[in-house]
Amino acid sequence: MKDLPTQLAAELSGHQGPVRAVRFNKNGNYCLTCGSDKTVKLWNPHRQLLIKSYAGHGMEVLDADASHDNNRIASAGADKIVQLVDVGTGQVVRKIRGHLARVNCVKFNEESTMLLSGSYDATVKAWDLRSRATEPVQVMDEAKDSVPSLQLSRHEILTG
Repeated sequence: MKDLPTQLAAELSGHQGPVRAVRFNKNGNYCLTCGSDKTVKLWNPHRQLLIKSYAGHGMEVLDADASHDNNRIASAGADKIVQLVDVGTGQVVRKIRGHLARVNCVKFNEESTMLLSGSYDATVKAWDLRSRATEPVQVMDEAKDSVPSLQLSRHEILTG
């Protein structure tokens, strides 16, 4: 097993207030940060370069995920909204409303055709991004408390 790093490799500064999540894209070339300043930021962490800042949430942003083709960013907000943004234009292409409380986490499936969101309302909801339907295609309400994290594999949905 490799030794863990012992020195700070880089520091990315740009949020006004606490950072709530840091997520690398699928190939590790870029990372997303989101925070209490209601923004998601796209970075090249290897060059310590802020590429773009995305707004649109009414409250703090708690999580973000990049689609597998890196064309879209999904974000989860304390405003109970899941937001989908076009990376190139910065435009909000969809706002998904359906949770009764803050949305803690979001995750694309491998094909980036479905988006899962976990909430303080103790549900995980699956959204079909190929349709403009306003209702989720599946609601998983087995959790006994808030759903703070999600992980997907080809055949399983894990919640924390």
